[in-house]
Amino acid sequence: MKNIDSKIPVVFARKKMADLLTERSNLISLLPRLGVSLGFGEKTVAQVCADDKISLPLFLLISNVYTMDDYLPSIEELRQCPIEEIVVYLTNSHKEYLEYKFPHIEEHLKEVVADWSEKYKRLITNFFFDYKNEVVDHFKYEEDVVFPFIKKLFEKKSPKKNRPRRSAFDKQHTNIEDKLRDFTNLLIKYIPADVSQRERIDMLEDICSLSDDIEKHALIEEKILFPYINLLEDESK
Repeated sequence: MKNIDSKIPVVFARKKMADLLTERSNLISLLPRLGVSLGFGEKTVAQVCADDKISLPLFLLISNVYTMDDYLPSIEELRQCPIEEIVVYLTNSHKEYLEYKFPHIEEHLKEVVADWSEKYKRLITNFFFDYKNEVVDHFKYEEDVVFPFIKKLFEKKSPKKNRPRRSAFDKQHTNIEDKLRDFTNLLIKYIPADVSQRERIDMLEDICSLSDDIEKHALIEEKILFPYINLLEDESK
């Protein structure tokens, strides 16, 4: 189902940051990845971005991806955003997933399966770590191939090899989404009835939250990163 919220226009730069986050709470997770600090009081979005040295166009661009599933930035919007800050945002996202979100779910999962039979415990935990490994491999491809390629393009070095393949990205995203969907389905079907209902729901909510966030992460790559690569390549010709 499409998100019914409208695009965040430039006029939102004059809106109070606290009001924006209250209306669109899914944007709160962006703050640490962009380097935006809480405690901004009555400051506007533009004032907060200026104080924390964050590109305002970048904040609006990423906010639109998180707000609208069908949002597609224009070339003009891409040109306003520093590519190096987009890479920093994505790198910070990787770090948050690996250092906070995954460990949080792992601890929760360990607690839930503690008293299960070995058969189901092994099935569920192996499936989860297979999924995590898919995500880690995808992040590694970005950091080892995509980001260095972008850096060379940005520095006008015209890299001749190791161009990131859009097809590889699309395949990885599909594999990640399918594996998480299968994992969630397993949990719903096979968590024993004697496991606390609250524990089951809490873990599923954590996993669904992670799934939504990684889906948005993939949209940023598809709608911002690859179009920006094409833009830089066109400008280098």
